[in-house]
Amino acid sequence: MKKTEATVAGADDMEVDAAWLHFVEGLTQAEIAERRGLSRMKVHRLIQLARDKGLVRFFVERVPSDCLELEARLMERYGLTSCTVVPATGKDIDSSLDVVAVAGARFLFGLLEPTTPRTIGIGSGRTIARVVHSLPALARPNTTFTSITGDFAELNEANPKEVVNALIRKTGGAGYALPAPLVADSQADRDLFLRQRSVAATLKAAAKADFFLIGIGHVGKNSFWDKWNLVSGDELLEFEKQRIVADIAGHLIDADGNLGAGNLASRLVSIDYATLCSRPVYAVCGGVEKAQALRVVLKSGLLAGLVVTSNLAKLVL
Repeated sequence: MKKTEATVAGADDMEVDAAWLHFVEGLTQAEIAERRGLSRMKVHRLIQLARDKGLVRFFVERVPSDCLELEARLMERYGLTSCTVVPATGKDIDSSLDVVAVAGARFLFGLLEPTTPRTIGIGSGRTIARVVHSLPALARPNTTFTSITGDFAELNEANPKEVVNALIRKTGGAGYALPAPLVADSQADRDLFLRQRSVAATLKAAAKADFFLIGIGHVGKNSFWDKWNLVSGDELLEFEKQRIVADIAGHLIDADGNLGAGNLASRLVSIDYATLCSRPVYAVCGGVEKAQALRVVLKSGLLAGLVVTSNLAKLVL
């Protein structure tokens, strides 16, 4: 046992050493490899392990002045109580997600009280998954995380269950996941799911959330509705006819800000929209393709706070 503990401690020491040299002293991976007599691949793995384990925790505490101006304008125009705008450092979607995810993690970190018991309703999708990935490990055993939507069939980090599990691992808190699909095959199936005790318990916990943290989804080609085959091609065409542009926890919103009706709404396994509106809702959003969706959601008055990239912020002002 002592040998195992020593081995683990030694591994952590190497990860901390590599992280310190890279993030504090500013050495490149090649320079660290030369100094420590390691391969560059080994150094890369050590640095990544240090980040994954939460051994490295850093946030940029300030943003450029033009971002501060955008924050003030967004808060005034849309009645937000908080807003963080971060520089858009890349042109592709993944770059935007990475940047806004770090800022979203910083925002969530500030809301996680170390001693005050809290229940947080958590959305799903790529953006929220990356926020959780960027969150450092921290002890928050008094926090309960509850999914507010049903699961996707495809297993990936953006699945609601995986998001909640990742938060539990990072914080030592408790969690609930909805043991049902996001979209049932029929209204009768959806009603059956909602009568299940495990589903009812999760939705009951979500209804008591102190606040909700969500992503803003767009609807149509290349949206998660399309990529993960949550609806048929005919249903996507129907969304277009109904001018559906945004998705909030599975609830569809049209271009006028109205809640979508129709067949999908009757099959949706998600927190009730009225319940969602009854608590502070904070959104993390990046990617210029979501401009119309974000603008509609902002106009609805649903959001209390927003974390967003500067290029997207400019498009909704």
